[in-house]
Amino acid sequence: MSVSVYFSNQIIQIAVGTRARKGKLQKVYTTIAPEGSIINGIVMDAGSLGSHIKGFWEMNSIPKKDVYLVVNSNKIAGKNLSVPNMNSKKTLAFIMREFSDMQREDAENTIAFTSLGTDKKSKVRRLYAELAPKDQLREFIEIFAGMGVTLKGIISGEGSIIGYAQMTLAKLSKTFILQVVNGNLVSNVLFVDGLFRYYNSIRCFNEPGTMEYLDDLARSLNQLEQFMNTEKITSPVERIYVAGTTRDDLNQYNQVVHDHGVEANCELVHTGLSADPTLEHESQTALFAVSGLFDQGSESNFLTNFSMKKEGENTLDPRTKKRIVIVISTLVLMLVLMGVALTLRLIREAKYKEAKDYNNSPSVMMQAMAYDEATQKRDAMLAKYNSINTVVETIESYPVCNDKVIETIEETARGYADIEILSFDAEQGKVTFSAKAENVNDIYKYIDKLLLEDIFMTVDHTGYSYDDGTGLYDIHVNCTLAESVGRD
Repeated sequence: MSVSVYFSNQIIQIAVGTRARKGKLQKVYTTIAPEGSIINGIVMDAGSLGSHIKGFWEMNSIPKKDVYLVVNSNKIAGKNLSVPNMNSKKTLAFIMREFSDMQREDAENTIAFTSLGTDKKSKVRRLYAELAPKDQLREFIEIFAGMGVTLKGIISGEGSIIGYAQMTLAKLSKTFILQVVNGNLVSNVLFVDGLFRYYNSIRCFNEPGTMEYLDDLARSLNQLEQFMNTEKITSPVERIYVAGTTRDDLNQYNQVVHDHGVEANCELVHTGLSADPTLEHESQTALFAVSGLFDQGSESNFLTNFSMKKEGENTLDPRTKKRIVIVISTLVLMLVLMGVALTLRLIREAKYKEAKDYNNSPSVMMQAMAYDEATQKRDAMLAKYNSINTVVETIESYPVCNDKVIETIEETARGYADIEILSFDAEQGKVTFSAKAENVNDIYKYIDKLLLEDIFMTVDHTGYSYDDGTGLYDIHVNCTLAESVGRD
């Protein structure tokens, strides 16, 4: 049992069957890759793509042996070539030279080709040759290796579908078009007089199943007509083989094609596909995957020539040798530096041991204990000193009701009231006195003057009272002295 997996964009198709010159299909599976994980055959997120395929593979119990990957990618370049009859090594070298105009390093790419026959007169082989980056192939190999699958081959989608048409449809018609519809991607293969001549792939932007979508499919054939006109090809197209649409849409599509000036009739592809009628539409839709079941020889497999190129790469060129010398020299230098670092470390460890032994000696430890005891005594005395200072500072912050304070109180009252100091609360710094005057307004003016004195923090008073015996107004005043007043 063989498996052929098709990668291009989100739609991943898997064909299971027998791989041979005439492949036999038994089952088709389709899944949608995580959005953005693969675009135009280029893996953007290997982790999510590999995880999705692994889960789908195990869920459907798909075989893990004899697995081939068919991939459509804009990183893979293709050319229609005529090559002299040579051995494999010379053929590969000839093809590589034909791709030299693409400015790619030979060592970073590998080659595969699909044989399209040999001209019996000139004995020149006709090939569809393709060049693929090795890093892309390695990425595909790693994705499948992560799910326990060893890829037996990686084949280009273009080469695979061209080879399929060469092995099947070219035996029924000489000049024809194979049109493969895969979601919003349509690919066209043109054969003229039994020989492959042109391939194109167009993205459709309208919704499948609409007239606009059918118009997009028919419009993609115009490029083939332009190619035929440019190449002055006069052979009329006999048939258009369509894969990926339904019989219900075929008649409608046939009319759209004729409206675009193409006279050939459209018919569904059925050659070489499964004999099971229930698989007819699925096999057409997944024709790229199915084409991978048609064995087109080891030359069409990128892994064949990938391995061959790696053997050649084992021979060291001067540039590689120079790099190795640099690496070895760097390694020697690093070893020397490591030795120096190790020696310095041993020296530091010896000094550390000497210092440790000195610190642990009885005499040093006794000195340290004496120092600690003296430090504790000093700290205790310093704490007592600081405490005494705090008490002194606190005491000095209390105000004192001295002669100067009394003089200020009396001087302020002069001309307004007669005062009599009643008490002084040293703890609160509060002076209580009585102010008497014939006019109550004079008392309030006196209090206003007290408020202007900066030796008082607050000035409070009670309500006044009138003494009938003396004929005077009497008010009690409480003045809280500001901090440290009277201690100058």
